[in-house]
Amino acid sequence: MTRPSQRCPVFEFKPRISYRDDLLLPASSYGIRVPAGLSAGSVPAPTYVSPEQMLALRKSQPQHQAGGGIAITHGLTTADFALCFSNFQAQWRQVSANAAVPFWQFQGGDVYFEVTIGVSVLEGNRPDPNDAESRQIFAILMEHELLHVLDEIDIVSQWMPSRGYQDQMVRRYLGDAQTVDDSMFRHWFRGTRFQDWLRDGLWTPEHNRRKDIRDSAAAYAPFRQRIEALRIQQVNR
Repeated sequence: MTRPSQRCPVFEFKPRISYRDDLLLPASSYGIRVPAGLSAGSVPAPTYVSPEQMLALRKSQPQHQAGGGIAITHGLTTADFALCFSNFQAQWRQVSANAAVPFWQFQGGDVYFEVTIGVSVLEGNRPDPNDAESRQIFAILMEHELLHVLDEIDIVSQWMPSRGYQDQMVRRYLGDAQTVDDSMFRHWFRGTRFQDWLRDGLWTPEHNRRKDIRDSAAAYAPFRQRIEALRIQQVNR
């Protein structure tokens, strides 16, 4: 059987960011300092959770070394990665259709790196409109979580595309459009193995690396000190 000649289709990795909760938070109303790179008008509102729910959320995330800066998790940013072809049916064409074993070939087009981000805060840290220190503590917690949000957006928008183009499976089956047999097509591209390959090989290590840096003792110390000072004010007023 003569296989079709190879070619180089045009394709592009693009980010697609969504939030677990569509509700937005008016950051300025709480005195939250939004980090550069995030729009003050698109700050995700947190979900308030119990300690048990917070623990379950932590366990649901990719395994990583726990940062030394946070003894109790008062706030948590979660992220879930997925890969999506913009038009799967049009982007993969069956070739050598008359052969006993069909082969498939990538035709190009956009491929999305998707991340769904959630921000959770302990119910005990819900801001009290009648308590100035409570509102300030909440603002500090959110400022820290927004750094995690910024990291998650940057990973799929900037970091992963540049590395993804160099990945061996991407270069072989997207960039060079090498044909794949029907079994590989069903498991890797119609199924989740290609997504899992990029998630486990690229996204998860970088996600964990940045999370550990943000939650390290040194990085979290300024936030912790500000919160502790406010809690002292609450007790002594």
